[in-house]
Amino acid sequence: MDYYYDDDYYDEYYDQSDLPERPFVREFSFDETVNNCALPSLRFAGTYILNFIVINLIFSVLILLAKRFLPTQYRNLHVLSCVCGAVLFYRVIEHGYYHFVQLAVTLYVMQWLLHRWFSETGRYIKSPFILIAYGIGNLLISELLEPSPEAWNRIRGTQMILLMKGLSLAFDTEDNMALRNQLGVLSYCGYILCPANVILGPWVSFSDYLHMWRAPSGWEAKQPTRSTRRRVLIHVFRVAINALLAVGFLLASNCMIDYLLAPAANWKWVRAYGRALSFRTSHYFIAYLSQCSMLAAAADWNRADDDRSLAVPTSSLYRVSSPVAVEFPRSLVQVVTAWNIPMHLWLKRYIFRTTKRPFGTGAAIALTYIISSLLHGLHYRLWVTLLTIGSWTYVEHEIRKKIAAIYSACVLVGKCPATCTLHQHKGKSLFSIVINALFFLLNLFNLIYLGCIFESSEGPPEEIQPDKSLFGRWTELNYASHWLLVFAYLFYFII
Repeated sequence: MDYYYDDDYYDEYYDQSDLPERPFVREFSFDETVNNCALPSLRFAGTYILNFIVINLIFSVLILLAKRFLPTQYRNLHVLSCVCGAVLFYRVIEHGYYHFVQLAVTLYVMQWLLHRWFSETGRYIKSPFILIAYGIGNLLISELLEPSPEAWNRIRGTQMILLMKGLSLAFDTEDNMALRNQLGVLSYCGYILCPANVILGPWVSFSDYLHMWRAPSGWEAKQPTRSTRRRVLIHVFRVAINALLAVGFLLASNCMIDYLLAPAANWKWVRAYGRALSFRTSHYFIAYLSQCSMLAAAADWNRADDDRSLAVPTSSLYRVSSPVAVEFPRSLVQVVTAWNIPMHLWLKRYIFRTTKRPFGTGAAIALTYIISSLLHGLHYRLWVTLLTIGSWTYVEHEIRKKIAAIYSACVLVGKCPATCTLHQHKGKSLFSIVINALFFLLNLFNLIYLGCIFESSEGPPEEIQPDKSLFGRWTELNYASHWLLVFAYLFYFII
């Protein structure tokens, strides 16, 4: 539900002046690609990723020591979170601190005032929605007033994560007095500045943040048990594998996709596929780096189901994105869910479910997409893309629902269970396979079309050259997906 435009994070941190132009314009040999693109990307990855791993590992060790020697002084744990988060913020962001500080401070002051003077009175509008209006307004005004678009690009995603934390905190403490009693200036600062997710996310709730203070089983003993040592090895392996995957996606986005597709780059749809795939892999780089950061901080690592998977714990607290689900989509609903799992959960929990009862499902969906768009700031391409995705998900859902009802087939946007008793044509029947395959191809087509408008070498819309159309990539493709959307909507009424 969010085309998370975070690839600007790494584009700003190493000099691209020596890098070649896109191989879609000009072909380069493998050696030139390695020397001019891959090696600079690896040098950047070595310094950038190391900041996240080292600082969060130090944070996790300090947390364990504090819990062993200062078991009752929980405020020291919040202090450690504040200090480590501030150090990471300083080393990675470098500019724009005042935007972060003023938004964090004013969100807390607004929330304190609403809790004190507004919550106890009868009202139609809940106080968290007042905070949503203030937070999004603050975000948009800050972007408009920032004189340097490059500086804002570096903190765009960080500001969004901060706002999501502040807004979820308002919802969670609205009626939960036990959780509100645990909220103070120090715990708020620890939550906002937690090094596990202060820069790249993912969003975690205040309750999940507090769970980080639970001691992993086995650490209470003076001598670690064999089980504990095994868990530590698994933990280190997970940090390493997520860091390597992040580097792999970075190299794919910056270099390898262009190199591999260059021979066929004269075809506009190949160029569009390359741009879209480059954009998606840049998002996966951010996703796996944020997973690596969460794991390095040992956030909530003592869950009982951690050992089921070696790469990432099964807990959704760690899973930011699912590339397999995005690249091989059964439906666009699956894409918007798997693209950014924490943000999808945030929107579903705090926006969709909260607005569904008073305004209805249709209005709740519209408000969810609107809030998702505004959280990304003044990003006009993303706004139109989200509107297109929202329209496609609705039309696809309704068409597949009709086909499933007419032909009694397992072709809904969600996969039917193997023991489905509602449909005559099961998922493995020829009819269901053909229909699902057609929608799979349609969704691949939409991934190319919707993603090609974002190119990882470009800045946001305000930075593009005046002679470029805002939707020039779609113009080159003759707005094919939008025309197909109109046809699909008509087809829905005909069948």
